[in-house]
Amino acid sequence: MAFDLSPADTRVFLFHSADSARDAGGAMDAVNSWLGKDRSGSPYSNLRVRDVSVTPDGQGGVYTTVVCTLGKLSTGSVQSSAARDQIAEGDA
Repeated sequence: MAFDLSPADTRVFLFHSADSARDAGGAMDAVNSWLGKDRSGSPYSNLRVRDVSVTPDGQGGVYTTVVCTLGKLSTGSVQSSAARDQIAEGDA
């Protein structure tokens, strides 16, 4: 599936569940917890999920990829001196 997303407004998050063969529902627990975070006071308050895909890792686990857009930034900004921003949110 192709999306027309601005790279400056797009973030891709990768989750890995090594034991999803034993607990298929548990593979989404970390993703759902992360998606449910309160971001109302952050520059990411308008975070919107555009796509979620699940891919086997070949060893009984899965990789879950979540493509998000930031929408209009509220208060605050993200600055980086690097050519490409690498932003890591805290633990879910």
